[in-house]
Amino acid sequence: MSVYARAAARVPGLGEYLEGPFDLPASVMLDADWIRARVVDTGVRWNCVDDRVNGTLWWYSASSTLAFVAVATAMVTGEAADPSLDTARCFLRPNGYLGGVSTERTISTEQLAPALDAAFARIIDVLAEVSGARRQALWAIATDSIANRSLDVGAALGDRTIGSRFAMSLIANMQETLPSPRFVDVGGCRFAQRCSCCLLYETAGADKCTSCPRRTPADRRRGLERAARY
Repeated sequence: MSVYARAAARVPGLGEYLEGPFDLPASVMLDADWIRARVVDTGVRWNCVDDRVNGTLWWYSASSTLAFVAVATAMVTGEAADPSLDTARCFLRPNGYLGGVSTERTISTEQLAPALDAAFARIIDVLAEVSGARRQALWAIATDSIANRSLDVGAALGDRTIGSRFAMSLIANMQETLPSPRFVDVGGCRFAQRCSCCLLYETAGADKCTSCPRRTPADRRRGLERAARY
């Protein structure tokens, strides 16, 4: 049984990231024209003309997908699906967001930090150049994606604190200047205390996310208390 099948058997929701069709080489995310098309498409969908916002929104989803597959396989099986772009394939969903990544290569959990570091860095460099988004802002999103996905997997394994420990260890061993992940316990549930903003509220008719760092602490806590009840 592959690391994907073993992880999907334990982590609800992972399966939809593994269905494919995996009709694109993952290295397409290093193509400036292809990334520019994703930024434009995101703008059309959100009725937003700011490339910085659109690039940030696309990366918020893409980094979460990349992190989920790598983190889930590592935490469940002790081996990670290699996030290196040159050996993987990917696909887009009908909404234009990254749907999943797949590779036949696996690496040890000790190798995951430098491999994920390199994959994220290559995409961030292209996306920042195309969209005008700040690299450090995109790296902050990467931190939150790793933190949130690690919590998701920890929850599936019965303890969200397993996820927070994994995220802190993984990010501590990445060489890029990622912010350290932060966590907060609200209503008996552990959440990521986000250090990044997806900028969704800057699109037409959208509000700030429940855990948005731009909300006041009291407002954010009320939202997390509601989330903890579900």
